[in-house]
Amino acid sequence: MLKRTALIAAVGFATVAEAAPLRELEPADKGRNPHAERTGKPVTSAHVPINQRFRTLDDYLAYLEKTSALDNPWYRQIKPGLYRLETTNLRGPYSGKRLFTREELARKFGFGS
Repeated sequence: MLKRTALIAAVGFATVAEAAPLRELEPADKGRNPHAERTGKPVTSAHVPINQRFRTLDDYLAYLEKTSALDNPWYRQIKPGLYRLETTNLRGPYSGKRLFTREELARKFGFGS
């Protein structure tokens, strides 16, 4: 009985998906990007330095720790002023230096003087 109910539900969802055709939405004014018009540059956070996207080094390190759930590298404080780079992939670009002082991280990410 349970298998039959699951099959009926699956067929029902498939029918609804087929009934609603996909269409691409286009902006009313295709060539206009109001954010780019203000600065004259494309809007993307990749072009903004880390020290301008985050108020402090601590804010940025907290962000990295939060995104570590997505398998991103982050820095664990192992004692005051000393951090270890944490990755699940020990090979590749993170196989080099793994210990950093707070000052090194501040300089690396543009928070230091």
